Amino acid sequence: MARKPYQELQPSNWYMRLGYYKKYMLRELTAIPTALAALNLFWGIGSLAGSLENFKSWCSFNSSAIMVIFNLIVIVAAVFNSNEWFKAIPAAIRIQVGTKFVEESTWKKITWGIFGGVFLILLIVAAVAS
Repeated sequence: MARKPYQELQPSNWYMRLGYYKKYMLRELTAIPTALAALNLFWGIGSLAGSLENFKSWCSFNSSAIMVIFNLIVIVAAVFNSNEWFKAIPAAIRIQVGTKFVEESTWKKITWGIFGGVFLILLIVAAVAS
């Protein structure tokens, strides 16, 4: 008995139909600038371990306009990704206090407070280091 070959029912651009899927793909694409920023940081650590000239060239490269714009893109991608994950926290973590669960607005305040605190610490460290 001959069988018909499998025919894919879903088009290749299925994720472009719904806004939810577009947002999902955008959130997943934020991994690319984050990975490039991590590679740049590893390159900086390697140049710091190497010699002073290597580290100075890395610092001058990172003070160029292209890298400043790239780092701003990385920050925007990190804030977008964090916002999406912060929205999922109330559904993923259910903490009960007495007879009630911690409200979603409380989770938003906690997560954004931690995010802002860490970001502020990093800005202070960057300002002191420069």
